[in-house]
Amino acid sequence: MAIDKERARRDILEITMRLLANGGLDAVKIRDIAKEANVSVGSIYNIFGDVDDLLRACNTQLLDDLGAQGAVAMQKAAQEGVDDVRGRLLVLARVYYDYVESHATAWTAMLAFNRAASNTETPEWYIVRQEMLFDLIGDVLRATPLAQDDETLAVAARALWSSVHGIVTNAYRSADQGQTNPDTWAQIDLLVTTFVRGIR
Repeated sequence: MAIDKERARRDILEITMRLLANGGLDAVKIRDIAKEANVSVGSIYNIFGDVDDLLRACNTQLLDDLGAQGAVAMQKAAQEGVDDVRGRLLVLARVYYDYVESHATAWTAMLAFNRAASNTETPEWYIVRQEMLFDLIGDVLRATPLAQDDETLAVAARALWSSVHGIVTNAYRSADQGQTNPDTWAQIDLLVTTFVRGIR
């Protein structure tokens, strides 16, 4: 009997996401996923290609979810009258900060996977997902002098994303080592405030 590939894909992704959230990369075992999804191991490879592609699909789901939450937060901020660049950037930073906090195990697993897979070519569909996140920041920065040059605007959006990402990642690395980092949000606020002052 042929399997419904779309349904199987959704089930496999859901199971893998749950495993990542509960136990990180070490919890992702293809045989366990196949058993729970009621498909063969071969079907998983047929649908996703290999384990890396399955993990990239999970990573993409996290990025899509984060992007959707960012877009909703921007709409809500607009309705609440948050229209200054600093305020809007802080809204996006808070979405990222809160998202990583609530998905810490899966997010950390994906960071580890991305570091390990850094020597392989990144698929175009994954790059597009990343660009959508950078575009949320770029849309905010269009209200600044950076909007005069699209290339500079794109670089600024990536730089700001990378900086906030670095602060949040360091905070979680410290937490893993038993240290607390209570000033993480203060660092983000200082970064965004200084960044905005610098481009005015």
